[in-house]
Amino acid sequence: MYRREKYPNLRKQEKNEKFGLAKFLNGIWTDVLRITTVHGVKIIFSTTAKILERILQIIGLIVSLAFFGIIMWNILYICRHKPFETFIAELHYPVYKISFPEVTICNLNRLNWQRYEEAKVKFMHPKHQTPEYEEVFQETLNAYDTLRFTRFDMFRNLYEFFPQKLLYDLNYINFTQVVEFMAWKCDEMFSNCAWQNVSYDCCEMFTPRRSQKGMCMAFNSVESEEGARRDREDPYYPRRSRGTGPKTGLRVVVHIHEGWQSPTSSQLKKGILVMIVEPHVWGYVHTEIPTNTKAYITVKTHLHRHHKNTRIFPPSVRECVFQDELGTMFFKSLQNHKYMWENCIAECQQEHMELYCNCSVDLFYPPGRFRPCRLSDLPCLYRHDEFLRSFENNDEAPYVQKTGKGMNCPCHLNCMSMEYFPDYFIHHIPNENVDSNNTDIEMYVYYRQHTMMIYETSAVYPFVDLLASVGGLAGLFFGCSLIGITEIVYFFFFDVPKQGVRSLSSANRSNLKRQSIKAKRILVKQYSRSELI
Repeated sequence: MYRREKYPNLRKQEKNEKFGLAKFLNGIWTDVLRITTVHGVKIIFSTTAKILERILQIIGLIVSLAFFGIIMWNILYICRHKPFETFIAELHYPVYKISFPEVTICNLNRLNWQRYEEAKVKFMHPKHQTPEYEEVFQETLNAYDTLRFTRFDMFRNLYEFFPQKLLYDLNYINFTQVVEFMAWKCDEMFSNCAWQNVSYDCCEMFTPRRSQKGMCMAFNSVESEEGARRDREDPYYPRRSRGTGPKTGLRVVVHIHEGWQSPTSSQLKKGILVMIVEPHVWGYVHTEIPTNTKAYITVKTHLHRHHKNTRIFPPSVRECVFQDELGTMFFKSLQNHKYMWENCIAECQQEHMELYCNCSVDLFYPPGRFRPCRLSDLPCLYRHDEFLRSFENNDEAPYVQKTGKGMNCPCHLNCMSMEYFPDYFIHHIPNENVDSNNTDIEMYVYYRQHTMMIYETSAVYPFVDLLASVGGLAGLFFGCSLIGITEIVYFFFFDVPKQGVRSLSSANRSNLKRQSIKAKRILVKQYSRSELI
């Protein structure tokens, strides 16, 4: 009788504990009704809604979620695999707003052998002016006479026919200086120079420069000291052209002087090498023009730039490098030079020469951090000529079978890339009675069109557009806005934890009360037994 009067609600309390989860769900059910700006939520969870109405809202919500998920998946796929689009930003951009290309001209035989005897006396120590050492000296200059990158087979004779001791004895000779001394001068190579139909002194227009083809002469170049100074001080340099046609560009007569070339040279064909490149680009592919010709070189150009919204992607994805991205592994350029794809390749070439032979042919590049090759290093370049010829483009491996070791350069284009596309129209001028020292090439370089196109690459979904697309889809399918997102966030991060804390607190209090009741039951039992006894 005592137990029933003292604890009449004990069974009821235990029964209520079984409904703790139901209380939690009831609290969530009530809190979810605060989400009023997302269509259908209030009706689905409302206690007064009819069953049919609730079923239709649930079906509509499921369909909306499906369409929203499919479209968002496509958007995310584009952002991941096809994040860029390229379009024509300017269709008729005038060419006078861009620099005229640098025109680099090299004689196929880079050295004037009229200065050979003077060079021998100037650069060789008197004790080495013997037939044995002079033969090494002459053979080395013969190799440099037609040397260019990927043609290190020119050093074959040094490797096969001369003892290493002779090469080591002549290591003190700086053959780059010898080549610069024997290289063609502007007054020896050029005459009748004109720019935009106005005659100029050829030595004012052309300056000597190093290149991956050897010592050459360049027009509109910033690579020489004079060109770099003019680039800093003259706002109209590099030069620009105002139109098209032979009278609006460069005209020059190039003299070959076959009789002044090496009598033992392996280069039988005579003529020149021509490179058309953007200023600040160290070098690119060349074209050979034979002697006794008239050459018309028409240049077409376009500019390819990347919008700043592509910066959110790494260089490996957009495949280009901005000038200020010095910290990336793709930023590799010649010392004191702008980042250009060609300059990155030139630096990479030096790295591979250093890798194979611990030196670099400084004749091919501006002064840098690599040790210049000495005479005893040149046979090593010949032994590794096959590897230095093989060039693997970045990301080429999945498409082209690799044939062996070579140069792999992780270089991307610069994100503001000017490209020149020259077309060569060469007319042969037969004249069998011309003396070998009077053979020449008349050359014209000019723009093909008055205007150019500018291509721009932009992100398909930059941040603002992506936000607008997601917001538009959410508004279309759910009628959701930032307010609705705030309500959803509040529900999941505040209401749900709040109800959970309340349920846990209630459960803990019930658990303590239950334990207290059990303890009192035990005391009552013990008391009842003592009375019976």
